[in-house]
Amino acid sequence: MKNLIKCLLVIMLATSSAQAQTFTSEIKRVTLSDGETTTTRLCFPKSEEISTIVIAVHGTGPFTYLTKREGFNYYDVLADGFCEQGVGFFTYNRRGVDLGETTPWFDKVDSVKYAKYLPNIEVDDIEVMVTYLKKDERFKNCKIILYGISEGTIIASMVAERSNVKIDALFLHGYAHENMFDIIKWQNTGEGIMIMFNPIFDKNGDNAIDRTEYESDDPTIGAYRNYLFQNMDFDTLDIVKDNVIDIKDIRTMRAPFHEILMTKISENNREWIWNNYVRVTIGWIREHFALEPNKTRLLRIDIPIFVFHGTEDANVPVEGVYDLESRFKTCDKSNLNIFVFDKHNHDLNFQDWITIKKYSEGLQKLFETATEI
Repeated sequence: MKNLIKCLLVIMLATSSAQAQTFTSEIKRVTLSDGETTTTRLCFPKSEEISTIVIAVHGTGPFTYLTKREGFNYYDVLADGFCEQGVGFFTYNRRGVDLGETTPWFDKVDSVKYAKYLPNIEVDDIEVMVTYLKKDERFKNCKIILYGISEGTIIASMVAERSNVKIDALFLHGYAHENMFDIIKWQNTGEGIMIMFNPIFDKNGDNAIDRTEYESDDPTIGAYRNYLFQNMDFDTLDIVKDNVIDIKDIRTMRAPFHEILMTKISENNREWIWNNYVRVTIGWIREHFALEPNKTRLLRIDIPIFVFHGTEDANVPVEGVYDLESRFKTCDKSNLNIFVFDKHNHDLNFQDWITIKKYSEGLQKLFETATEI
């Protein structure tokens, strides 16, 4: 699902022009606790005066301090948003990853070094980077916000819970409520796919796609029908033969893949996973599968927590946000702040910036909230 969304972004960006930077930046090499080094970037407003630094904690896979895509750099767009609010924005190359020139990811991965991209090691790496920033006289009094994106919502929360470095607030964007085993299982039931498909095809709001909706002459529907379904006919997709395409059909289609994925994991078949699922290692999968989920971890954290989530997030369900809110109320904890945005996806509708050069409601709220810490 994540790769599908990324592919959509790549297609839409084919004619997008590179954005003009409205910030200044410093590139630094940071030595990690095992002697390995990585490249980082701190972006400043034009005034270069900051009292708060947002540290982005990546989603899953190889990421760089730029996260370059065809026609733009993802982290330049976010840096603009934060720096316009007078907030600094810090990003880093994940272990074993460097800038590259090959589409669509524009990264280079050293497989030996990248094998140490594991949840607990990344937690340690982030602690080292926070310490590095705090040793700079310019930033010793700055507030630090850990901004976790997708998988990063797990990693950032682990850093905050350990309390080895002072974190002033958590921003969790595309919040992962369960651990990765349960998230992958949910994704492979087809629920996430229907969350993405229904807003496009389902016009009567019954959470299913009937023949009329699927075969519509609307050019937009036709384009999505071609891209998402390769123009397969309705009867082929209606696997259970109940005259709609719904979760039962998608689940039937996805079940074999989930079984294959679990088999490949048990066989330690890293190459298959890398080429057919996501660019991670067996070690990453196994460690994530053993982690405690955020739904219990976050209850032990007392700093301000801000969750930013879309109702149409196809990677992690919005129901997890509501369950988290209920858990905090049950435990009489008041440090959780929930922002749920209607018709926003896992990327908080980043495509709004791509298509009309305007931040979505969700991203704008994210940027503005950083000034309130």
